[in-house]
Amino acid sequence: MKILLLAYACEPNAGSEPGTGWNTALHLAKSHQVTVVTRSNNRGRIESALRELTEPLPEFVYYDLPPVLVRLKKKLLGIHLYYALWQLGLSRGLTSLVDSKGFDIVHHLTFNSFEVPPFALRGIRARKVWGPVGGGQTAPPALLHSLSWKSRIKEKLRSLRVALSTWNPLVRSLFREADAVLFANQETRSRFQNLCRRDAGLMIDVGVDADVFQPVDRGGRKKINLLFAGRFESRKGARLLFFAFQEALRANPEMRLAMVGSGPEESELKNIETALGLGGKIDWVGKVSHREMRDMIAKADLFVFPSLRDTSGTIVLEAMACGLPVICFDHQGGRIMISDEAGLKVDANSSLKVAIAQWATAMTSLLKNRRSDELFGQHGPKRVRSHFTWEKKVKRIEALYRSLDSE
Repeated sequence: MKILLLAYACEPNAGSEPGTGWNTALHLAKSHQVTVVTRSNNRGRIESALRELTEPLPEFVYYDLPPVLVRLKKKLLGIHLYYALWQLGLSRGLTSLVDSKGFDIVHHLTFNSFEVPPFALRGIRARKVWGPVGGGQTAPPALLHSLSWKSRIKEKLRSLRVALSTWNPLVRSLFREADAVLFANQETRSRFQNLCRRDAGLMIDVGVDADVFQPVDRGGRKKINLLFAGRFESRKGARLLFFAFQEALRANPEMRLAMVGSGPEESELKNIETALGLGGKIDWVGKVSHREMRDMIAKADLFVFPSLRDTSGTIVLEAMACGLPVICFDHQGGRIMISDEAGLKVDANSSLKVAIAQWATAMTSLLKNRRSDELFGQHGPKRVRSHFTWEKKVKRIEALYRSLDSE
């Protein structure tokens, strides 16, 4: 089968959406003739990685906007507007590329937010797949009280924007035009599934290499190490985590929390650390590479994922693959990734006070009962290998392609 992937985000040895673009292309290329359209600024890393591989490989076509717009992306345009312009620019030559190469499937893979829909798919004479598409999730209103007033306003405005974008005629028309749509979470699916020619179901937008991230022996440890990894921004829920961690320390003072990452909230979080008297209990690791995360996971006993709003999270799957129990809110990507046997899920629709108490209880109960901890750790790798490896994800995508091709 001849497949064209549209993957604005595509990069080797990366997590999140860049990893999705790269790994999906590599695994599809084992059985199909795959071409990937992506940005030219990734070209050096992609071609360097391709030289180290011997199996059947995808072909890459690079496209970027004129240099003046590339320079304005961070200073003026912003990523969403730049990406919309990239889609529009790409659409001018995509029809002729599809016609000349005779692709069976054109799949818009990354970016995944519905708010900037795949303009480039319009008018394509091939079967069109979109997804996994997300962006329809919003932060629970009651939990916004854990944020600063500026962040609360920002999240409320975003929730309003998502609600309005749901009725954007262009967005709705592109859902109707796609031959099949995969959804990254139920929150996005519920907004658009009635528009789809084929609702292809739920599929987390990220995956994991379970041969790289494997279970780690954690026996004989005296310290109890919690791990948070992600960008330090309001939606990731680190402020709420600190309040819960303070409460959990009263029951188990041996706990430590490692904060891996960086971002605009870092100085504010360090101020909260001081105000809550958490000095000496939190280790600020900084940003690490995707590969270095394996070492951080190996040192941890429990992974915490307190995101108020997140499509999914590659790091969650990587932690599960290494045998770490996970605590998250019972919504969005976390609800799909984490089964009741692989971690604990906290009610996302409770009051802030109740949520903090439930998080604290989850931390202490898991770490008190090491037998329970071990059982969670055994189920996590099994769940990842059953559902979330790149091989499993690509097999499901291939089945969707075949069903479309046979119609």
